[in-house]
Order: sequence, then structure tokens, then C-alpha cells
Amino acid sequence: MPDLNWLQDATPAFRLAMATSWLAPEPWQRNQEEDIGQAIDSGPDWGEYLSLVNRHQIQAVSWAALSRVQVIPVPDTVKQELESRTRSCRILGVQRSLVLAEVLGEFNRAGIPAMPLKGPVLSFELYGDVGLRASDDVDVQVPAEDLRRAMDCLESAGWRPGFDFRAMTPRQWQSFQRNDYEMLFTRAGCSLELHWRNHWETPDATSARWARSTAALWQGHSIRMMSGGDLALFLCVHGAFHIWCCAKWLGDVARAHSIGRLDWGAAMNLARSLGLEGVCPAAQSLLHSLYRLEVPILPGMGAGGGAARPSPLLVAMPLECLKLSDDPRGREGVALLRNHTHMIRYERLVHPGKAWWKTLAGLFYCQRDFRMIPLPDALFWLYKPLRPILWMWRWAQQAEAA
Repeated sequence: MPDLNWLQDATPAFRLAMATSWLAPEPWQRNQEEDIGQAIDSGPDWGEYLSLVNRHQIQAVSWAALSRVQVIPVPDTVKQELESRTRSCRILGVQRSLVLAEVLGEFNRAGIPAMPLKGPVLSFELYGDVGLRASDDVDVQVPAEDLRRAMDCLESAGWRPGFDFRAMTPRQWQSFQRNDYEMLFTRAGCSLELHWRNHWETPDATSARWARSTAALWQGHSIRMMSGGDLALFLCVHGAFHIWCCAKWLGDVARAHSIGRLDWGAAMNLARSLGLEGVCPAAQSLLHSLYRLEVPILPGMGAGGGAARPSPLLVAMPLECLKLSDDPRGREGVALLRNHTHMIRYERLVHPGKAWWKTLAGLFYCQRDFRMIPLPDALFWLYKPLRPILWMWRWAQQAEAA
């Protein structure tokens, strides 16, 4: 486990932001309230704190955590700002919930199984409140074999895809479905990401996850919910592939763990089968470092069984990333390229068994290439040697736009 003194080098505002990045249930509430009190006693810069609340997407949960502490000297202007952000977050959560219900209704009528990811369903599962966890869009996963029908359902309901998939040739479509894992739809200012797999999974692993899922209802519509092991692995890998740069994701894992929703043993077994054995131990180390949470010893982590212990960088890099004043995902130009290179290095630690050629193929592949140079299927093979050139072209365009 990392040294708990890591936070002592941070500003009081940062320590307060980390302490309020989740809502602790009993018996962890006292620890959270102690951390909040110590940060406030140190005299936080409230402007910095408000900036960090947005940076880490904890608008509503931060005020929920602060407001239940009996005596805290929060300035009235800060209190009003946090209450305003909480209202906005709740309104958006309700709106996203209604959009999701409409989409699920379309899929139910078409007989398409649907598995909501994150968003209002996760917020309700963790907190009993669709508006406490901030989310920017709606994420829904469907089986790969139902992807075309799901896309047709969305289009018939007024959603517009981010690209014209109907213009793809059969070879382009096969490549897209094999290399990508989501596609964007928009309607009236709302974004929806349609998924058909998790990018770290094999096709067999995706099918097995669907088989382990359980049936549930969301506002009267049928959905599939991930098992405790699958949810633990999903939350940990999703955060890991973003270097845990947003405290909201660690707050999700902390809350899910503390209410008994996660099956760490099953998650570790799944992670090993996918070559991701360092992901769960790293997430647990981060939970202990930020929230002082007690976590179970995973198989292989006990005395004499250290195979499951994560690389120190799997913990150190996220801790440094969390301290960044800006979200690295929003960078542009050379800074974005530098961040992309940093991400690839971390991905190699997260998924060490992944072949280098697959990493490079993922770096150079982009479905936009099919629009930039619409080759017929007879010449589809040309995309492979052209990918590095097209990649440099895309970066040059982004740098110019920045």
C-alpha cells in the first residue's frame, strides 16, 4: 500500500476535494468526516476547491459529503455555489435518466438486450439518487450481433450518428466493429454512446459477461446488470485506462466497495484471464491511500504470494495525475500528443500481455480514415501502410486547429 502521507504534500483544498469525492456510508463515515475536518482546519483556498470540484466531476457528491458534517465553516458564497452546482447536477441526472428510459423502451420493443453503463443507473445503484453522480452523456451496451438493429432504433428515434456508417463498405464495417467499441449519437444537445464491447475484452469474455449478468428493471424497462465481479473489473479497468485522472471514478469504486456491491475475488480471476492482474490491486491501493478504506487481500497478495501486487507505477502515476490542475484528456496539440504517449506507457503497465503490434495498431487506427480516403474493398489492404501517414495528417490538423 502507498504511504498515507502522500496527501500531506498536497494543498488543503486538494485534500478536501479528495475527501469529498464520494459519500461514505457507515462505518467509514467517521473517517471521511475526520478527513474533511482536518482539511478545513488547514485553511483551504475555497476558489481552488471549487475549481477542483469541477475538475474531478464531483459537483453534487462533494456538497452532500460536506453538508452532513455538523459544524464546518464554509463561506456562504461557497455554500451557495455548491448548492447551485448540486441543483444543476441533479437536473441533468434526471434528464439523462429520462433519455435512458426512452432509449431502453425502443430497445425493449425491438427485442434488443441492453446494459446501461455508468450514468444514472450507476448513480442510483450507489447512492439511491440519479442526480448525485455527475455524468456527461448516456452509455448503453448491446450485444455485437444486435448493433445494426440498435443503430436503426436510435436513428428512427431522431438520434444522429457521429459518422455515416451506412457509407461504409463491408470490409470497412468489419474493421470498425473489430477495432472500435463504441459510437457516438447526438440529439437535441444530448450525447449517447452505443457500446458493443469493452475494449479490453475478447469476444468470448464479452459473451461470458452477458451470460453472468442479471435481469432488472429501470423505470419499467428491462435491462441487464453486471455481476459483482464484472462491475468491479469494469470500474477498475475504466479508471485505469484513464490513469484515474478523475476522482469521481475512484469515488465510484469506493462507494461500490463500501456497500458490498463488488466481488473482488471474481474480479481478480477475470482480470488474470485477460492479462490485467495488476488493475484490481492498484485500485485497492488507491482506495486505501485516498480514503483509508480497508480492502480484502486478493488471491496471490498474501504472504509468499505477491504475484498479484501491482507495479509501483500503477499507483504512483495516478496519484500524480490526480494532482494535475487540469484534466489531461482536454489538452490539445503537442500537449495532447505528450499525454497520449503517457497514456500508452501506462496502458502497457495495465495490460502487459498485450502485444506491441496491437498497441501500435490501436494507436494508428481511426475510423475517420475511411472518410478521408474512401477506398473500395478491393483496395482495403492499402489502409494498413497508409495508417501512419493518416495518423500524422490527423495530428497536424489538430495542432493547426489548436
